[in-house]
Amino acid sequence: MKNKRFHKCGAHLPVINLRQTLDYYRDKFGFYEEWIEGKIDGGIRRDDMRLLFGEDAAYAQLINSETARFNLIWFVDNIDEVYAEYQERGIEIVNSLKNYTYGMREFAIIDLNGYYIRIAEGID
Repeated sequence: MKNKRFHKCGAHLPVINLRQTLDYYRDKFGFYEEWIEGKIDGGIRRDDMRLLFGEDAAYAQLINSETARFNLIWFVDNIDEVYAEYQERGIEIVNSLKNYTYGMREFAIIDLNGYYIRIAEGID
């Protein structure tokens, strides 16, 4: 009998345009398309991290605006290399890499749908 255990949490994120989002994450962030269902649902992957998207432009624009943005946190290993890779790819960094008192080292970007993405690694 299996023990009760929680594994992961994944959000099904609304996006303005699914095809543009999948291409953007592949070309800019180094992900690959893992699956697509019709023209409005799809998923991407890089290493063990998966993201799910559903095309819903109105909702994506509602939760991501100039006054408020939905925050995501990507936990990575070797954040210094990820930071250097994203700089080489020409990704606009909105908050530079630095250490925080709460025990994380992180930087931030904003994707084409307006999501504020914090990329973080715990400080040993």
